[in-house]
Amino acid sequence: MSKLLLVKHSTSNHNPNQPPQDWGLTPEGIQRAKILATHIKSYAPKKLYASTMPKARDTAQLVSVELGDIPIIESALLEEHSRKSNAPYGSAEAFNTAIKRLFAHPNNLIFGDETAKQAQDRFTQGITQILQNTSDDDNVIVIAHGTVNTLFTAQHNPIDPYDLWSRLKLPSIIVLNLPTFTLDTVIEDAGIP
Repeated sequence: MSKLLLVKHSTSNHNPNQPPQDWGLTPEGIQRAKILATHIKSYAPKKLYASTMPKARDTAQLVSVELGDIPIIESALLEEHSRKSNAPYGSAEAFNTAIKRLFAHPNNLIFGDETAKQAQDRFTQGITQILQNTSDDDNVIVIAHGTVNTLFTAQHNPIDPYDLWSRLKLPSIIVLNLPTFTLDTVIEDAGIP
């Protein structure tokens, strides 16, 4: 059975005064992305799919190099829940509270520029497009973001989305079985060997 790996990008340069779409990787994030590649290698990817946001794109580029320069296909559909209008974010506690409310009220505009449902639908459209152009026996690796990865996983599995989201480190991997999207395993911290 082939797998869909939803990868959360590596450690980024968190700056509460900038929107997250502008954050790049830290030096630690670069090292952790190289370790991430060792977790992905056993799935023998032929290509990587990535969000266009720098932290995901840069993670994908580092993984690609570690795996022999496999091709990367970028898509804006794989971007994180849009939060451009909410920088600065304030404390981590305030951000976590907002995320918890986002998951609890997916049809309401809690913060940012789209509801959780809108972000989930956009991300699902991106995954659907990828799978339409992928052989049934290929594993699919998508390097994206914690919130959209969690929303997609919760759409197909009976899980508490906030609980899963809060456990995902930078980077992390959610492994889903294809074609059912049932949860196979979660590597909560893929930045360690």
